[in-house]
Formats: sequence, C-alpha cells, structure tokens
Amino acid sequence: PPATDREVYLARPASGEALRAADPGPVAALYPARRPQVQIVVSDGLNADAVNEHARALLPAIRRGLAQVPCDVAETDVIVENGCVRAAYHIGELLDPAAVVHIIGERPGTGLNTASAYLTYGRDLTGRSRWSRALDHASTTAICGIHPRGTPPGTAAGAIVRAVARMLGEYRTRRDSVH
Repeated sequence: PPATDREVYLARPASGEALRAADPGPVAALYPARRPQVQIVVSDGLNADAVNEHARALLPAIRRGLAQVPCDVAETDVIVENGCVRAAYHIGELLDPAAVVHIIGERPGTGLNTASAYLTYGRDLTGRSRWSRALDHASTTAICGIHPRGTPPGTAAGAIVRAVARMLGEYRTRRDSVH
C-alpha cells in the first residue's frame, strides 16, 4: 500500500512506488484534452532537503532548455510526497506523456543533500504507451549526484535536456524507419 506518512515511507520505501488512493483522479484530470510530451515530477524521496536546495536552480533551467528542443512540456509539475522512482511510472500511466523527468532527493546522511533525475521514455517503437508501475527500470536513465560539489544543478539541467532531446529524437528516427 502507498505511504500514508513519512514514518511509513522511511520504514518501507517501497510504499512510495504508488500514489495514494485519492491522488490518481486529480492527477489524471490535469490534461483532459491534450497530453504533454514531457511531464516533470518532483519527489522528496529519501532526502527532502536535497529537493529544497536544488529544485529552484534545476526546474527553470530544465524548462528553458526543453523549450529550445522544442518539445511540449506540461505546464504543471506533479509533486509527490514520500515518493520513489516508480511513483513517476504511476504518473506516466495516468498522464501518458512521451517522457517523464523525475527529480528526487537521495542519499540522506551524506551531508551533501544530493538529488537525482530519473528520465523515462514511455513509448514503444509503434508509439504505444509502455507506462506501468511495473515498468522495467532499464527504461530509465539517471543523472545522479546533483549538488554543488558533485554535478552542479546547471550542469545537471543541461544533461537532462540533452537526454530528453535524444529520447524524443531517437524515437522519431526509429518510428520513421519502421513506417
């Protein structure tokens, strides 16, 4: 079952894989007509301090970079309390974007307040959705160690944008060669 609070999540991190029962309806209703190509998800993960420290630098830079790709980025970021990587797969199921960029706090206790970005492409070669809470983690690319003494947020944002552009571009190339 989903995490009901921080204590449950910390005791059982797998409880952060799914949204709480009341959350799927409002999330699915975000885009009733047109689905975005890219959805940004932000989760406190195991280290909320990391997200608090780095999100203000990461998110605007990611949005500016993706606007240059160009691609359609969702207007609303989905914020998940007590969420882990698979929570973004659940959001992918609900919103069906081509890709999800999930910023999450990690590695508590190191004193570095490290964030990571998990980038997942949710389409197969025919364009059908692959989103599922059971999606294989091999479908996800990670940019880790986001903090000033590791991968600085500006550098990480550039890497995230390049990876998403590559995901979208490779899909178009493969799709066009199949058809």
